[in-house]
Amino acid sequence: MTFKSILKSFLATATILVAASCSTPTVSDEDKCELVLIQCWAYGPPDECGNATCAPDNKDSILQALDSIYHANVYEAVQESGKYTTRDSVAAYLCKFDKLPSNYASKDEGQKIYESKTGKTFEKWNFNPWTTIGVMIGGDKFNNFASNASNYHATLPEGSYHEADVDYSGQNRGTKRLVYQSDCVIYYTADHYENFSKLEIH
Repeated sequence: MTFKSILKSFLATATILVAASCSTPTVSDEDKCELVLIQCWAYGPPDECGNATCAPDNKDSILQALDSIYHANVYEAVQESGKYTTRDSVAAYLCKFDKLPSNYASKDEGQKIYESKTGKTFEKWNFNPWTTIGVMIGGDKFNNFASNASNYHATLPEGSYHEADVDYSGQNRGTKRLVYQSDCVIYYTADHYENFSKLEIH
């Protein structure tokens, strides 16, 4: 279980049990305060009986804070000599060292490695490069300009990038990519360039 999931689980299951009585000698038993069990993302000031209350809904801000802590930990953990394959670890590596990990190879390099290791002629990417030849594919150029309408992606700012595969899980290269520039400018697409979202590493 990751640090992020532990924190989220803790917040999601946190409960406060507060027993308080606001009765006085002149108040009947029916008017006494009751035991309250609540579950909140965050807690507000106590009510008139001293019971905990839920703060206004700030779930998104809490998740953002958790994301920041998680990415900071991943960023600190990656080492220049390490080999990485997941979205977050590769993005952190790019941001920290301004290059891909050593276990990445370009498409041309990957094809040559495939032919060398298997003795077969490369035909198409119908195999998982990481489990088959021990490399991830990445480092090739990826241009995105409106002037080239057939290869333009509206959810990605115009410019020249490089791309890298991440998170192989099947028998091929899958659909998940990082598209990146220098200075920690990194976008992620999970649907093979249909939609992009910018990654905030720090």
